[in-house]
Amino acid sequence: MHRRLWLLVGLGAAVIALAASGSAGAKVAGTGSHVQPAAAPFALAWAHVPRTPAARKASNVLVFGMEQDVAGFNLAEADETEYWAAVTGESPVIRGDYIIDQNGNYHLDLASSVTATKSALTITIRPDAYWYWQGHPKMPVTNADYAYTWQQFMDKNNNVASTTGYNQITGYTLKGTKTIIFHWKTPFADYKDLFGYIYPSKALTGLSFNTFWLNCVCGNDGHPISDGPFYVSNYTKGQGVTLRANPDWYGTKPGLSEIDFKLITDTNSEIQAMRGGEVDAINPSPQTALSQLRNQPGLTYSSVPGFIQEHWDFQFGPKGNPLLKAPWMRQAIAMGMDRVSLIKALYGQIAPGQKPLNNPEYEIGPNATGANQYFAKWSFAPKKALALLAKHCTGGPSTPTRNNTAIWTCNGQKAEFRFNTTSGNQRRETSAAIFTQQLGAIGIKLDPTFMPASQFFGTVLPSYDFDIGEYAWLGTPDPSGFDAIYQCVNTAQNLGGQNYKQYCNHRVDALIKAGDAELDPVKRTADYELAAKLISNDVAIIPLYSSPSILVYKSKIKGMENSNNPTQEGPTWNAELWHW
Repeated sequence: MHRRLWLLVGLGAAVIALAASGSAGAKVAGTGSHVQPAAAPFALAWAHVPRTPAARKASNVLVFGMEQDVAGFNLAEADETEYWAAVTGESPVIRGDYIIDQNGNYHLDLASSVTATKSALTITIRPDAYWYWQGHPKMPVTNADYAYTWQQFMDKNNNVASTTGYNQITGYTLKGTKTIIFHWKTPFADYKDLFGYIYPSKALTGLSFNTFWLNCVCGNDGHPISDGPFYVSNYTKGQGVTLRANPDWYGTKPGLSEIDFKLITDTNSEIQAMRGGEVDAINPSPQTALSQLRNQPGLTYSSVPGFIQEHWDFQFGPKGNPLLKAPWMRQAIAMGMDRVSLIKALYGQIAPGQKPLNNPEYEIGPNATGANQYFAKWSFAPKKALALLAKHCTGGPSTPTRNNTAIWTCNGQKAEFRFNTTSGNQRRETSAAIFTQQLGAIGIKLDPTFMPASQFFGTVLPSYDFDIGEYAWLGTPDPSGFDAIYQCVNTAQNLGGQNYKQYCNHRVDALIKAGDAELDPVKRTADYELAAKLISNDVAIIPLYSSPSILVYKSKIKGMENSNNPTQEGPTWNAELWHW
């Protein structure tokens, strides 16, 4: 499992034919003779894909509707760590120590054994693990690959999404070619979530971490590389991704020879493609229109609780509206939003029983208890929100009023905020419409802007140039998966790599640090619960809901099993078992 904290859900998952080949492009920094690797065009593969389910069955091919494009396949790179990149490029292509099943349970995978003590983490690689690098003799996965992977996480020149846990390692000792002993300065309790994504060191020689897998998962010659059940043979931005079976994989032989992920960014178009037989499976972000598919003959519809936290980010940095730095403004915004009515509108027909999230650390996934509802004190209370605003501002309404046009002015600044989120997503369009009306009724104006996911995640969030943004974080079975979104941004120490809101509370940082090193689970939980309470008190975010994972597929497809753990790779966690 790789630490990945937000996704492109239209986090949200997402890629027969022809062999990949290197194509000319910009030179990679520091390589001299190497060019930017790229996969073969998607159109070359798509031209050979049968157009009916029956013909695809006969050809052992499956077409998966891909809801959003990827910004790259390097999931440890901060601007590429996206859900659909994980679906197409993580466990189907690049493996790690553990695989996480559909219920969030860890199973040894690339590693045959992992042992953690207060002083060291010892990993032994399974003897039959090899790299498939097209056009090259197969290479064993070695401890040198693990050493290289750790070095990439700790290189200050690399735009790493999170160094959490890796920054507790001081060095390593190689034992033969299959065992590596990492030495801690302090233990990292969530060690199972480390080294979930191992790089092929020899194949990446001369390439820059920040760019090497922008357009493929390949070596420095542009040919695909994999130690999973599939490899990425074709990819074109704005079109799709093709996976083909890896002949050198150590696990169960894939039941499909090819999976084509066809980009369909509109939910209604996905639904029609599913009903019309153009695609064989979809993993759509939850939308009310999906109710059309629940009882359609020949389709299997699955909805399970997900490790996904839909939320609002506030910008605390200089590019955001300065009013958002005031706790009372964030509190007023929270109390002006009826999250219960939003959830009913979104999920009443497709995933009933959803409730607002009120604990930013422990309330997502199938095992959430609903305890410690720290954020509940900011539940919908528009009259309280008005009273709070009246203490600091002028010119707003005296009572909550539908279609109100009186906007508060606070310290000479209008209570008017840019609201950014992804386009082509009915769920977020509904959210924007409901909350724009509700906040407008108490004198706070939202100016929604919908944009392509690549722009929102690739440009807007990393530049900190927004006031409020709605998107989703992918959690993990362990709370430390959220570390990088709450830690104070510290580029020198590679901390807070995904803290796009620039929130900073040093006490929260201290609690996260303590929890990360605490091997006693009771004490560790106490640290993280207190951090969750402080984050809620600060209204650092507005947690909305835990989005369910929905998987719809042809009933003739066997082996597909929905996963509530998209922190791994969504539905492709067991792609090798899919078959007609």
